Amino acid sequence: MSQSQPPFPESPLPDPAPIPGDRFAEAVRRARAEFREMPGLKLTEAQAARLLSFDSVLCSAVLAALVDQRFLTRTRDTFQRAS
Repeated sequence: MSQSQPPFPESPLPDPAPIPGDRFAEAVRRARAEFREMPGLKLTEAQAARLLSFDSVLCSAVLAALVDQRFLTRTRDTFQRAS
């Protein structure tokens, strides 16, 4: 028997387009404002993307930045304002 090829080629996906700095900074400001405005708000990444009208790449980057800045904390599934 001959060895079969994998069903999908193993080529990495292209890197997503970089987010312009001004767009990213505005997105971070908007996300901070939403979490400040609603104490106790807990959102999954998908919920945050819908609430903020961000695409998934931008939302993921914004949430990661806010966790790095210790503004948000992350549980297994949700993001919430740090104490």
